[in-house]
Amino acid sequence: MDYQYFEEESDYIDLDEEEEEEETVGGLDYRFGKTEDEDYYLGGDEEEEEEVHGYGVLGLSEQLLESLQSCLEPSLVQVLQYVAPMLLLCLLCRLLCLLYSQRKRLTSLAPLHLIHFGCGLVLLQFSLGHRLLLLLLLAAMGYLLLQLLRLGRKGAQILAVLTVGSQFLYELLFWRRRSDWPQLRGIQMVVNMKLISLGFDLTASGQLQARIPGPLAYLGYIYSPATCALGPWVSFGCYIDCLVPRNGWLVSLRRLVPNALLCVLAVTVSNCVAPALSDFFGDSSHFLVMYWDALSVRTSHYFVGIMAQALLVASDQRLDGAGKESDLLGPLVSKPWLIEWPRSISSLVRSWNIPMHEWLKRYIYAPCKVDGSRGRTLLAVLSTYMVSSLLHGMDLRIYVVLISLAVFAEGESLLRRQLAGVLDACISANLCPGKERCRYGNCPSKRRWSSVSFWLVRATNLAFTGLAIFHLAYLGVVLLGDALEIGDEHESFLWHWQQEGYLSHYIGAATIVLYLFIS
Repeated sequence: MDYQYFEEESDYIDLDEEEEEEETVGGLDYRFGKTEDEDYYLGGDEEEEEEVHGYGVLGLSEQLLESLQSCLEPSLVQVLQYVAPMLLLCLLCRLLCLLYSQRKRLTSLAPLHLIHFGCGLVLLQFSLGHRLLLLLLLAAMGYLLLQLLRLGRKGAQILAVLTVGSQFLYELLFWRRRSDWPQLRGIQMVVNMKLISLGFDLTASGQLQARIPGPLAYLGYIYSPATCALGPWVSFGCYIDCLVPRNGWLVSLRRLVPNALLCVLAVTVSNCVAPALSDFFGDSSHFLVMYWDALSVRTSHYFVGIMAQALLVASDQRLDGAGKESDLLGPLVSKPWLIEWPRSISSLVRSWNIPMHEWLKRYIYAPCKVDGSRGRTLLAVLSTYMVSSLLHGMDLRIYVVLISLAVFAEGESLLRRQLAGVLDACISANLCPGKERCRYGNCPSKRRWSSVSFWLVRATNLAFTGLAIFHLAYLGVVLLGDALEIGDEHESFLWHWQQEGYLSHYIGAATIVLYLFIS
């Protein structure tokens, strides 16, 4: 089996759900079809049937309009109250750093770190209140753990284990007050990622390469207003490079406006449109219920990602790696257009949280892979999924979704790669690199639209896109709302999968079996 996930033609998957930001949609009736007490329009008179059939488009439009009128204004007001202070603090931080950097001689970076730390504290105080004290305590413990880096690479590995362990310890201590945890979990997860990346960066050669950052530089990095509340992860080197703003204010304003509009669109779909559509189709199609409920989860994640992009733009903070910035939107945290219409499962998951993918690739997968042998590569893949799961805390839903994604995407990638080689057709899981670079003879970019192979390849890729959309709805619906008790048959998060007969899992297993059969 080929596990080359992180190469240029990789099929590695990483799912980073910002689940602390997921919207809970209450009151949905997930029952569909006939019940024992209902005769669902059977035996009714013709007038009743005509009334039912005529209800379709008009009923849907009326329900959507009613939903928008009742929930749009409260949602937008709540979002504005939450978002506006964050943007203002990021802009203030940028302005103060710009004013200080315009001095003739920049003798010290300490004031810049202090500005970032102070603005970040105010932002978190606004969001968390007294719970900020716990995060400060964990940050102090993290700085003490940084002293382990004096042991070299082994110290960085111990640091990684202890930082992830601290997240589990907090969740165990507050198990009976889990309502406090979801909002803090995402913030602490980003802090842990920063600590681990700092440890591995400083010990890249096996020994401590540079001096451990001072307390002020450490706190400025951990609590920079651009990344402390919603993420994403940025390396310490990238944070230092962006201490002095470089882009003009007009460029930032031009990028802030589309991000703000997309935020409004995402929260409208998540809170109003998707729940209304799910409720409307609740008695007709279980797949549509799953799709619209999962769309509510996805658009909630898009809102968080786009809001994080807006904070990055306001602070003039860039991301690690090349190709992560758009002229229109600035630094990209996710790519919703590649998620909603994916070429493959692996490509949509890589687009879910781009900085998280970069972090896992750099600090987990690459060090575990080492010599590139098949055994080491398999170990690297398993380690990557394990770390990605552990960073999300103790949530069975995340574990189940990640394991399922690993199986589905691995089977699809291997099968499509094998079929592409046998048929010499551009149907692999990765996007076609273009006419000049594509190595397959039967590629739509090399064929005329009138040729048979052109349409066969297009149809095959379209079929896999449809399958990926089905998997996306099937897996995403279990992340809607809070984790429910597994013991309750009708309220278990596995209820939707049971109604579908675990079809997606059977398809995922079938792709692996088919690959083994033809390989």
